[in-house]
Amino acid sequence: MASAHEALSLIQTAPGTPASRRRGLGASGSRIRPVLAGLGAFLMVAGLLLRLYVAPRLIAAPAGFYLVVTLADPHASYFDERALTTRRDVTLTYNDTIRGDAGASTGTIAVWDQFTVLADRKRHVQLIATYQRSAFNRRTGELTNCCGASVNDDTRVRQDGIGVVFWPIGTRQTTYQVYDTNTERAWPAAYSGTANVQGLLTYRFTQRIPVTMVQQLPGVPTSLLGLRGPSRDVVANRTFQATNTFWVDPRTGVPVNVQERILSVLHAPGGQGRLMVANADLTMTPASQRALAAVARQNAAAITTIRQQGPLGGLLLGLLLLLAGTVPLRRLRWVRREGCSGRS
Repeated sequence: MASAHEALSLIQTAPGTPASRRRGLGASGSRIRPVLAGLGAFLMVAGLLLRLYVAPRLIAAPAGFYLVVTLADPHASYFDERALTTRRDVTLTYNDTIRGDAGASTGTIAVWDQFTVLADRKRHVQLIATYQRSAFNRRTGELTNCCGASVNDDTRVRQDGIGVVFWPIGTRQTTYQVYDTNTERAWPAAYSGTANVQGLLTYRFTQRIPVTMVQQLPGVPTSLLGLRGPSRDVVANRTFQATNTFWVDPRTGVPVNVQERILSVLHAPGGQGRLMVANADLTMTPASQRALAAVARQNAAAITTIRQQGPLGGLLLGLLLLLAGTVPLRRLRWVRREGCSGRS
């Protein structure tokens, strides 16, 4: 039969006793706490990197993009060349088809193709058709002349300023130079207030394009220009002017509404005579506004996740894990020291 001392020894070393389980948990905890602390530190650093380094590179215009935007005026006027008559109070439609070329884009440059047509759909009359291939900075919207950028397939045309379809991410209340394909140059668009469009707070910008000669057309009869005397053919100058208004979501740089008041006129040499080519007040359709507003909301949600929620989540979770890996161990040692001093 075992002595009392041997029995006490057996009880202290028997498997499954509370004492041994406490020792096992203590050993396991001592092993896992450095892992938690290391993971916490990693997440905190990752959160900072996401906010300061990764976010500025991820928040950018998409390389792949497709959308058709429509503007219309039900009370426009234009000269119908086929019927040799001026049509008034008719519907003119302006379609802008935008397609991103992901294969030609890079990490910093987006390449988008745009095909715009101003037409009287009812009579199948096309007034203006423009093809633009634009290359721009995916964060600032600044146009550059690389990657086959052209207007009507002419790569000699220089594009500058920003394009009408993508403004800077984080648009400011200032004046931007906005490129116009009709005049093939950029004109200032000044900040002119805020407005609510499709439930979004937008910045409004107004751009005024003065009368600018954009084309020379040979073989235009002077009778069409309203000149007296025997009719003869002349080389007429076509001018263009416009007042454009853009409503831009400042968070994403997406223009969610556009209005273009345009006037194009033919003149004989020396500015004599006059023939109105097109006169329209084009406003974006509600369907196009909703489509662009949806794009803006989607982009804004992604920006918030990348810039705020992701970094903040990494920092908070990392801090919790770091505390879990350090603070409990220190408190345990303090309790043990207090217990030892009490027994002595």
